[in-house]
Amino acid sequence: MRLREGMVKGVRGIEGFLEQWEMCAKDVHRRLILAPTPRERERWHAVWLLAQGWTASAVARALERDPHTIGRWAAAFGDGGPAALIFEQTGGSPPPSGKRNKRR
Repeated sequence: MRLREGMVKGVRGIEGFLEQWEMCAKDVHRRLILAPTPRERERWHAVWLLAQGWTASAVARALERDPHTIGRWAAAFGDGGPAALIFEQTGGSPPPSGKRNKRR
């Protein structure tokens, strides 16, 4: 079942999403550990906890997030797979350029 943008699917749906993307809880845990940013790590942590049978409310309390946020991350994962959990900086100062750092 595909979700419309913004819809939250029940936690049990995470198992179907893992199956759809040919992943298991061990794969999710590996991604959690190897995530390149704290934000991605948090998203993978949420998916991993859901895969362990936690409710979205329990995950939200543990990660100090709104349950709807957890649901959006789960839905994004269901629709877009692992790539949907990648964090992209959308604001703030740009990262230092490699060229600028080499001039020193």
